[in-house]
Amino acid sequence: MFKPLLPLALGALFLGGCAGHAPSKDKVSLRTDKGAIVGIWAMLPLKSGIANVAEYKADGKVLLHPFNCAEPKTQAVEVSDYKVAQDGSSIHIQSEARAFDLEVLGFAPTAMMLSMPVADTQLTFLYRKVDQVAPLCDLYVDVMGEAARRTPFQASDFAPAPAVPAGHAGLERYIGRWASKAGAVQIEVVRDASGVYLYHRPDENWRYLYNNVRWTGDALAFNSYAYTEKPALFRHPYHKTNTPMTLEPLENGQARLTYLIDGKRFDSLLHRAKD
Repeated sequence: MFKPLLPLALGALFLGGCAGHAPSKDKVSLRTDKGAIVGIWAMLPLKSGIANVAEYKADGKVLLHPFNCAEPKTQAVEVSDYKVAQDGSSIHIQSEARAFDLEVLGFAPTAMMLSMPVADTQLTFLYRKVDQVAPLCDLYVDVMGEAARRTPFQASDFAPAPAVPAGHAGLERYIGRWASKAGAVQIEVVRDASGVYLYHRPDENWRYLYNNVRWTGDALAFNSYAYTEKPALFRHPYHKTNTPMTLEPLENGQARLTYLIDGKRFDSLLHRAKD
């Protein structure tokens, strides 16, 4: 039994955003313009990976192109007849094999929400109008990845390896607790009996790990991983982030911390914090 990937409330927001493209004077609906259904409609993937594409033709035919983002394979196209109800509240689908009705929960020129009963539940489907027959599998990957992110940290998520490689001249310039202008320590380069390594003291909400530590010229490059142990923060965008960074001391005694987020570079100037 398939359940909708997105809650109905989120679906309504999706439709509301797309409806912003509709004409402001005469809102398009299936009641006023049954021809508005004509076109190619790609379904937002269900949790199971199903992401069918429905191609409504002007001649009353609808071609269902089956897709499954979780199990990609070629499937036969299903051809049926369709008819929009006089009041635009439903779409009747009929073929030699079956007949059923889709309730129209919402409609806009570029998006629609349909529903149908299956067994003892009501399934809801969100569709986006597109230019070609292709599943919205990028959205499936994003959503499934987001679902995986909102879970407790496991050892398989990130393998810590914070040791700083030896043999770099001027290592002393890196040793210390590096803080922002506001005084918050951003990273530490620690030297003790076990060697030299990166460290960040856990705070009330976040834990920090490091790996892929290496020298790139005179900069210390590494990956910084942050996570929380509080379930209430699993949805926070900082949870399970893996960020490429570099630390490079400057001539004035400060250090530049550079990091990449979504391919964009950010720089922060740090100073040594007092013990």
